[in-house]
Amino acid sequence: MPHPWRRLLLCALLALGVHLLLLALFGPRVQAPYTSTIAQPLVYALAAAPPAPTPPQAARKPRRPRPAPASLPVPPVPPELPPPEPVTEAPAPVTTPEAPPAVAKAEPEPVAPPAEPEPTPATIPGSMRLKYGIQGEVKSMAYQASGELLWVHDGRDYEARLEVGAFLLGTRVQHSRGRITPAGLQALRFSDRSRRERVSELDHERALARFSVGAPDAALQPGAQDQLSVFVQLASLMASRSAAEPVASELVLQVVGPHSVDFWRFVVGEEETLSLAGGEVRARKLSRVVEGKDELRVEVWLAPALNWLPARIRLTQASGDYIDQQWRSSEAP
Repeated sequence: MPHPWRRLLLCALLALGVHLLLLALFGPRVQAPYTSTIAQPLVYALAAAPPAPTPPQAARKPRRPRPAPASLPVPPVPPELPPPEPVTEAPAPVTTPEAPPAVAKAEPEPVAPPAEPEPTPATIPGSMRLKYGIQGEVKSMAYQASGELLWVHDGRDYEARLEVGAFLLGTRVQHSRGRITPAGLQALRFSDRSRRERVSELDHERALARFSVGAPDAALQPGAQDQLSVFVQLASLMASRSAAEPVASELVLQVVGPHSVDFWRFVVGEEETLSLAGGEVRARKLSRVVEGKDELRVEVWLAPALNWLPARIRLTQASGDYIDQQWRSSEAP
């Protein structure tokens, strides 16, 4: 059994230790470099656990409390990265045996429309003077006359003049003047004179036909001719395409007279052999289609041997009066 004084000493040491511990925990703070253990509880939470209390030993001299260890640095916490997005794969195309994958077809290249053939330039008959024997009938009275067609051009301008003279009937002169174009003749002025002269002007820029007799102006179409130039224009058309012009084909021309404008529609006929005063000659007949009872009937025979100029012209009125001029001779102008 220990001595009583030893028990007293042990109790005193225990009381002193408890007092020092309470003073360290709840006593006044110490200035730097001390650091309060209460201010950094996490440091101690991360540090190793304190050692277990040792059994009471013999009384020792009190020691000064050791300074608290310096706080350990807190390791930086790495930033949280966002979770990776789930990768979704596109569903594979479903094909069935009945519907195999379509194959793109190459589109055909556009085909340009065929170019229209250029019109054949007109063939203009060469200059010539033709003389005719004429027979006719006026108010049931037969007569005979002579006629002459003068056709001259220089490749740029042309002039046509038809003169018919008969005893006791006097003289009638038709005159046409104009230009030469790739499409043939372009009539500009037409005159018809027997007892008095009547003039028709063809204004192609304004597309008008004007008459000296006081008749109202008439609309003019491209390719219009007058009552004399129409025969030379038909000769030009047949010379340009006679080989390709089938029988029963039609040629339509607008024709300007002394006081009005009309359309003459010709039907191409067969080639005929004519026995005339100038000799036998092959010619192709063109006949105007008469649609009204008062229209002038026109028949013309164009001869290749005469540069396709008329070998015969026959004009018949609704009253029965007619004039028939037939080729007798020809010469250079």
